[in-house]
Amino acid sequence: MLQEQVVPSLMKWGVSPQADLVYRTLVAFGPLTAGGISRSLTMQIRQVRGALEELTALGAAAPGPAPVARRSDGRIWSGRPPAHVSAMLRDRHHRNAVARYRLSRRMSRTLSPELLTDHLRILASGARPLAAGGQSQARMMEINRAGCRESISVSGDSAYSTAAVKAAAPIDRAMAERRVTMFSLGVPASDEHETGWHDVEMHSLGMQYRELPELPGRYIIFDRTTALVRKKPFDPTHGMWEINDPTLVAELLALFLQDWSLAKEPHWEWTPPHGLSSREGAVVALLATGLTDAAVAARLDLSVRTIAYTMSTLMDRYDVINRFQLGLRLGTATAQPAVPLDVSETRR
Repeated sequence: MLQEQVVPSLMKWGVSPQADLVYRTLVAFGPLTAGGISRSLTMQIRQVRGALEELTALGAAAPGPAPVARRSDGRIWSGRPPAHVSAMLRDRHHRNAVARYRLSRRMSRTLSPELLTDHLRILASGARPLAAGGQSQARMMEINRAGCRESISVSGDSAYSTAAVKAAAPIDRAMAERRVTMFSLGVPASDEHETGWHDVEMHSLGMQYRELPELPGRYIIFDRTTALVRKKPFDPTHGMWEINDPTLVAELLALFLQDWSLAKEPHWEWTPPHGLSSREGAVVALLATGLTDAAVAARLDLSVRTIAYTMSTLMDRYDVINRFQLGLRLGTATAQPAVPLDVSETRR
């Protein structure tokens, strides 16, 4: 019988799709033999064995005692609790990321981020001060309505409040709707971070996102001509500077390009396959994180009925009878990766 618990995807931590699917099956349906998994997923037995070896090496699955006088395929496999596995993989991923980052920094020429705190130089450039909250948000909306084509966002904050994300979400969605090219560079979320759903949503809408273990502050560059820089790198209550000076904007862009080249893409829990609309992709991506229909509706500013209708439409389209089957179909469907964009190319 299907167990009622959220089973997060392990692919965001570098686990292969086959191993992730086998792990989900073990947790959802309980202990199974390799042959049982193969039949349940219609997966070749050699792929199942490879997935079980990967999960065992990670500590995410374990075999029971070898059966007496039976082939090894009769051994029963169990998945370890999702909370334990997620925490273990998250810690391992963070340790590896910090090690790679420090090595890359030692081997590269690091640009100085001092501009982010050099207020005298920023003032001398004729920068315009923007108050925190309303004025900064209003200016971003104004830039978007003026026909912005590219947005580069950098943040060293490891957590945002729900209110802050809800305020920024309409601007981000409007840019995605207009097919603005979006790059976002951030740091791994802290345990207090409860708004990672917006990153998942924006990824499903086409945003390119990478992470570094640490970043010097918060700034946004629009069309490589206008930059908004937080006055206090890690304190949003002091507002931002709007910078249009070509020399300063070019320095910020160079800092971003260097950090972007060192950063790594996180393993997202789910990438929408072709054929899903932006709304369908966002809904399924957020449901895959374990959110309820009501929670997804609140985050996307939709009704619960709309979420249910969207899922019903998808189940009809993929000819499945429940959401679990839909998740398996979408999770194993061939998804074409987005074509990488050359961020070094000057956009006019």
